[in-house]
Amino acid sequence: MMFKKVLVPVDLQDANYCLNALEIALREARERGSELHLITVLPGFNSSLVSSFFNEKEHKEALKKVAQVLLDFAADHVDSDIKPKLKVLEGSASEEINKYVRNKGIELVVMRAHQRSKINEFLLGSVSSRVVERAYCSVFVVKD
Repeated sequence: MMFKKVLVPVDLQDANYCLNALEIALREARERGSELHLITVLPGFNSSLVSSFFNEKEHKEALKKVAQVLLDFAADHVDSDIKPKLKVLEGSASEEINKYVRNKGIELVVMRAHQRSKINEFLLGSVSSRVVERAYCSVFVVKD
């Protein structure tokens, strides 16, 4: 099966964590010509509490800096002949990932699952599990 559009969500707080997932997506891009999408999701700015601490200029500056970090990540880890689509989103990670999937016609999401204790899983939830249960496409979850 060929996937025309492949998405890798990147957590820029621990960008190396997604490298195994990225390698799988890069293989799809290299071997099958899939379009690669890399996104990162910033939590909080849409929250009225968080946004009350930042004016619009600071908010835009923060988004610009995050976009540059994502661009640098792509430059460091993606082959120069592959031109990934990069996007910084704001909100709940799992909701924004699934919205992006739906809006861009993504056919495969490749992401890594954090290994958490059962109590942390219960209390914090899991972005990967929420993406899987609500996904509009296939999801490849890479475990440790």
